[in-house]
Amino acid sequence: MAETVSENDLRALLAVVEDGRRDEPNNALPWATLDALAHLVPCDELDFAELDRAHRRIIISQADDGGGRELEFDVAESPGSVMYWEHSPGFLPCAYTLRGGNHTRVVRWSDFYTQTELRNTPLYAEYYRPLGGGKHCLITTLPAAPGHTRRVLMYRDSGHDFTDREVLMLQLLRPHLYEVYLDAQRRRNGVPRLSRRELQVLQLAAQALSNADIARELFISVATVRKHLEHIYDRTGVRAAAAALVLPQVERAGNAPAAAPEGTIHP
Repeated sequence: MAETVSENDLRALLAVVEDGRRDEPNNALPWATLDALAHLVPCDELDFAELDRAHRRIIISQADDGGGRELEFDVAESPGSVMYWEHSPGFLPCAYTLRGGNHTRVVRWSDFYTQTELRNTPLYAEYYRPLGGGKHCLITTLPAAPGHTRRVLMYRDSGHDFTDREVLMLQLLRPHLYEVYLDAQRRRNGVPRLSRRELQVLQLAAQALSNADIARELFISVATVRKHLEHIYDRTGVRAAAAALVLPQVERAGNAPAAAPEGTIHP
């Protein structure tokens, strides 16, 4: 029978996004996002990590094990991390995406190994087990630069494996988690500078006007509208959510009435 999510599940998914957007931004995921995730899918430890595989560097290491929080950047190499770099390419949940698998799929260790097989893998035996590694892991991969991986990892030390329903919820949440991450980085760095014309285009786009409608309002060509929207995208990193993220600043900068923060931009 196909897995489904309930209305309560959808509310919990929404809370992960909303809590993250309200929380103080940092260089990783907002802590409120991790708290909401752990409420959505109970686990013993929840990590967010960005790795530079080409240079074997841990760029971001963020962890919450229920007893404490850690957030580190450019983590120094240790004997444990050497083991990770040596063995992770042969560890199937890692190799799946590194060798051209579906980067958008949320996976479990159990999708690739039985418990006996897992315990016998070099990565688990030499890296996870000395750290008190869990029995079950759920991995959500987020977009990252070439040569990098960016992942949310949820661990369970005991009890049952992550269910198909929990996998489905993380699959639904995945693109929104990435938007929360991007939003936190934008808020840390301030709202991008936009020209007066770009602000005008953005205000109209936020009202769900089409490119043709915007062109008529501003007496410019549709091609020029597209060019402005592409420039906005380059500076904000999003299309559909750009207006909602920048609009409060647009209102002050443009001295115009507030527009509803919804609608889709069509570059």
